[in-house]
Amino acid sequence: MAVSLSNEQIEERYFLLGQVEILSVLNDLAHRREPVSVYFNGGQNFILSLILSARPDGLVFDLGGDPKANALLEKAPQCVFMAFPDGIRVQFTGVNPQRFSWGEQDAFWVPIPSRIIRLQRRESYRNQLPIANPFRAKLSDLDGDLIANWPIHDLSVGGFGVTIDGEPKFKVGDTIHRVWITLSPKSNLHCPVVVRHITPIDQHKGIRYQIGFSFVDLPRAMDIAIQRTIINIEYERHRLIGKK
Repeated sequence: MAVSLSNEQIEERYFLLGQVEILSVLNDLAHRREPVSVYFNGGQNFILSLILSARPDGLVFDLGGDPKANALLEKAPQCVFMAFPDGIRVQFTGVNPQRFSWGEQDAFWVPIPSRIIRLQRRESYRNQLPIANPFRAKLSDLDGDLIANWPIHDLSVGGFGVTIDGEPKFKVGDTIHRVWITLSPKSNLHCPVVVRHITPIDQHKGIRYQIGFSFVDLPRAMDIAIQRTIINIEYERHRLIGKK
């Protein structure tokens, strides 16, 4: 952040303060089913969630995949929300999160924040996966024939990314009939996917390609399974960092 900026310039450039604009941003996150990280207890704990509703009377967001973390969040005096729609960082604070029954499911509620931080910084919101023993995406066509079997380098509830040698046989916008990803011995993900981008990477030994896929009609149970998988990866990453 530039030192020369005044407090007024900083607020104008980085903060959204009007309730209409704030509600618009929050409802956009809800509509896009954008993954939201909710940190609490000084950042020692977090859940991965989705915003379900944003109205003047409050913000409703989904439970995380870890019951213990949900129980801790109920007791937290405040929490920090962070999302990266299109690589742009959106962050705000919630106070006194309350668990309640929302329709036929449990959810959390906080008052609408008085301001939102929005940083125009391009970052990837996907969770980077471990290089060792990576998850693999098995793509198949309508006849069930295997199209590809690639290691995944990032994953979110919205989709996943791979890096391959050689140009793929499909193009942006194509729908692949099914992807099969084994998240654990008891948890498999399978649904159609759409090709969102194909980006060539120029390297000394030839051109490689990064490909991004979006899930289509991902079942709720698989959505939760991805959240739990990412939480486990993050907990393990934080544990290893703490040992250093």
